[in-house]
Amino acid sequence: MNRLVEDEPQFAAIAKTDPELQRAYVRAAESIPRFIVHLRDRYGDALYSAKLRFRDPDESERRGKDQLLYLWLTGIHYYAEDDCFSGVFFEVPAELGPWFQVGQQHVFEAEDIFDWMMLDHGHLHGGFTLRVMREKLPEGERAAYDQFIGVSIYEPLTTMP
Repeated sequence: MNRLVEDEPQFAAIAKTDPELQRAYVRAAESIPRFIVHLRDRYGDALYSAKLRFRDPDESERRGKDQLLYLWLTGIHYYAEDDCFSGVFFEVPAELGPWFQVGQQHVFEAEDIFDWMMLDHGHLHGGFTLRVMREKLPEGERAAYDQFIGVSIYEPLTTMP
């Protein structure tokens, strides 16, 4: 069961093979045009984040097989002229510490996005994997999860503008 864990990045530890999470990844990828609309429209002080996949070089080398971590970046911007995005690390697990630091900017493309979200005054748009993670929590832990991520209303999921 996935639980909020102290001393560990809150959005990194997820079951990558879970079929519901795999469906969430697909839905997020299909809705990237919606995310771009949100990024272009820029709602006041809304928070824009994207979940990306990173390869753990040391652990991949040790195991002889790619070991992947999924992390959220925040402060996302879209650059139409280059068809790319940028965001900032707000947490970095120890495994990626030699390569990335909190506050570091990272440039990426749409195909690198495994989830996205816009959080506007407690209203969550997107956040496909966050919704799956919340559903897996016991009912009594959901309010704390919502408070931790700052969500008061889960807006309906849509794929196109």
